[in-house]
Amino acid sequence: MVDLAYNIPVRMIDEYRDSRVIVRSHSASEIVACLTKEPVKQLMYVQLLSLDCEVDQLIHWGESAPIDIVMQDPAEFPKLYRYSDLLENHPVRVSIPAAPGCYKAVKLAVSLNFGVKLLIGQPDHSLIAELARVLDLYLYRPNVAQPVEYFHSTFLSFYQGVPNALWLVQEDDPAVIRYITDDGEDTVSPRLEGIASRADCGSVLAGYQRALLAKESECESCEFWDNCGGYFKWPEKQYRCDGVKSLFRSIKAGAAELQSQLKSFEKSRGGTRQ
Repeated sequence: MVDLAYNIPVRMIDEYRDSRVIVRSHSASEIVACLTKEPVKQLMYVQLLSLDCEVDQLIHWGESAPIDIVMQDPAEFPKLYRYSDLLENHPVRVSIPAAPGCYKAVKLAVSLNFGVKLLIGQPDHSLIAELARVLDLYLYRPNVAQPVEYFHSTFLSFYQGVPNALWLVQEDDPAVIRYITDDGEDTVSPRLEGIASRADCGSVLAGYQRALLAKESECESCEFWDNCGGYFKWPEKQYRCDGVKSLFRSIKAGAAELQSQLKSFEKSRGGTRQ
C-alpha cells in the first residue's frame, strides 16, 4: 500500500504532523513559525509560493530541509539571485512555468546551482522550440550540475529501461500525492481538478487513462505512453503531441548516446589492460 503524501497549507501542519507532507506558504516567516513548534517527522520539502518574501529566516532554519521556490511567471527570474544564500543549508529547486521566457529562467536557475522543475501544460509550437533549447541546456551544457525535470527523470527512464510516467515525475499522481486546498479539501492534483468525483481520488488517474485508450486516439499507438501516460492530453484531449514527442525523441537519443559512449569507454579500457 502506498504511503500517501499530502501537499498542505503550512498552517494545517498540526492535522498532518504524522503524515508525509509538503508544506506551502507565500510567507517564509509563516513556514518557520509553524514548523518550529514541534518537529515534523516526514517533511518532504517546503514550498515557497512567492519570490517577494524575505528569506533570511529560512537560511538557518531546518538545516538540510529541501525548499521548492515556485515562480508564477518566468519573467521573475532576476529575483532568484536573492535566494542563492539558501544553498548554504538547503537543497533548492525552482518550479518554473513552461511559458514564454522559461529558457532564461532555467538558465539562471541552473547557473545558481538550483534544481529545476518545469510546470508544463500543453505547449504550442513556439513553446516547444523554447523547451528544446532548455533540453539542450540540460543534456549538453557541462555547467549544468542539477536536474531539470521532467527531462531528468525521463532521461534516466530511457537510460535504465524502466518506465516512469510523468504523472509521478511531476507529482500529479493522486494515488501517491494529494493536494489539500486552502479550505482544507482533500483533492486530486490541481492538474486534474474537475475530472471526476473526489470519492476515490486514487482511481481518478487510472480511469482517465483507460478512457484515453478505450477509443482510437493518439495515445493508443504512442511509443512514449509508458513515459507519458496521457499527461499531455489534459485538459484538451484533442491536443496534438507532435511537439512533445519530438522532445521525448531527443531525450531518448541523448540517453542512447550516453550508453554508447560508456560502452566505448569500457571497451577502450579493456583494450588498454590487454
